[in-house]
Amino acid sequence: MSQETNPTPSLAELLDGDLDPSVLPKDAVIAMDGPAGSGKSTTARYLADRYGLVYIDTGAMYRALTWAALDAGTDLSSESSLVALLEANRLEFQPARGEARILWNGGDVSAQIRRPEVDAAVSEVSSHAAVRAEMVARQQQMGRNGGVVMEGRDIGSVVFPLATAKIFLTASLEDRARRRFKQNQQRGVEVDPADLQADLAERDRMDSSRETSPLTISPDAIVIDSSGMSLDQQNRACAHACLVNPTLDLTVDRDLDRSKAEMPFSYRLAYAVFGALARFYGMKYVNCGRQAMPRGCIAAINHVSYWDPPLVGATFLRYRVNSIAKEELFRPWPAGAILRWFDVIPIRRKGYDKTAFDAATSSLQAGNSIQFYPEGTRRAIGHPGPVRNGLGILVQATRAPVQPIFIRGSYGRQPLGSTISPLEVSYGPLLRWHGVDALLERIDRKEVSRRIAKLCEAAFVELQARSFARMPETEWERKTGELQLRKFASRQKRVFGP
Repeated sequence: MSQETNPTPSLAELLDGDLDPSVLPKDAVIAMDGPAGSGKSTTARYLADRYGLVYIDTGAMYRALTWAALDAGTDLSSESSLVALLEANRLEFQPARGEARILWNGGDVSAQIRRPEVDAAVSEVSSHAAVRAEMVARQQQMGRNGGVVMEGRDIGSVVFPLATAKIFLTASLEDRARRRFKQNQQRGVEVDPADLQADLAERDRMDSSRETSPLTISPDAIVIDSSGMSLDQQNRACAHACLVNPTLDLTVDRDLDRSKAEMPFSYRLAYAVFGALARFYGMKYVNCGRQAMPRGCIAAINHVSYWDPPLVGATFLRYRVNSIAKEELFRPWPAGAILRWFDVIPIRRKGYDKTAFDAATSSLQAGNSIQFYPEGTRRAIGHPGPVRNGLGILVQATRAPVQPIFIRGSYGRQPLGSTISPLEVSYGPLLRWHGVDALLERIDRKEVSRRIAKLCEAAFVELQARSFARMPETEWERKTGELQLRKFASRQKRVFGP
């Protein structure tokens, strides 16, 4: 088997190397997360200025609501009251290169939201699920066209799971307290250093332990620990990290002619048949047209119909691809023989199937790709997820990049295309697992698998949202999805247990 056109450098080699800034696309989305006081806002503004992007301070949006709630005497523990306050007033964020302005009902509150009493209360306000849902929707709307740097607590894992670059910026508690103290001095705000450090420690605890969108390292984020760094060193390290994924993209082998030359007869036959089916049903391609799927990756695909494997498979144009399919499909003799001819690996869905995962791991380590449906069974239309932990097991064993793929319309397909159920396959950017080692130093493997699963689920949701933006969800899709939600619940319990 031929290898990629360029050797793939390690993350350490890339971070130490001399990267070309021109590889960063103009519509890049840079997601920066990290604890309070880590310097995210300062560095995010620097990155926006350096790369010609727009800076969006999501934390300022939560601070504005917190300031308004304190000013109005609103109960900070009441989710409904906070949402009502947000909906009844006009919160405007005016992004700019440099310090953005925050307006509440037309008045500039950019200074008020930085006061210590807001610092102390913002974590409680931002912990409410309904508040975060409304804010996330606004943030996604701001940044979906790209060309932004966005910072906060869950930007890489929730707001923009498909960001071009993800950075988790952290530092020791002592360094963060010292930096925050200097910031307050510059703003003319007096605060006791010991109290400030205690407040930051409490915010760390609240941000990391809250149930909704806790502060965490996204499994694909590059971790920058700036303890002991100067601001200039921190800024340059983060600027360098922004170029890692675009640089790695240049090493990916998507050459269609080379891929076709490697294919045996069985694969040529399969792609010819699958491609004819896709054309018959009027399938549209997004970010996957006429190029081969990357080698050595896990193609993670949402699942709505038995037609998903052949229709998505029509887009691969790659040899060799091992698909993973439930063992029930192998029981009739002819079906089992045919599936094995096409390199399909049987898997037992209840419990951990070591044989199947060992086979998939060996295939990935040999440079092959895997077709994988990480939800484990078909899901209701319009409701992707939950993703199960099997994907995380494969990622931790191999560190293979994941190619998120979203299929829409395979359940309601019609010859020559359907108006009630548009048929579309869309590819997202590759997910690379820069942050997994840092996570394993903090949490166990099962929890790491869970976080990889949540990120993949978020990627499916984002790809679905982009599809709905191109072609709005139809009434048939909405009603069918609602019916399937009720119908599929019992099947989930039967397949995977309570």
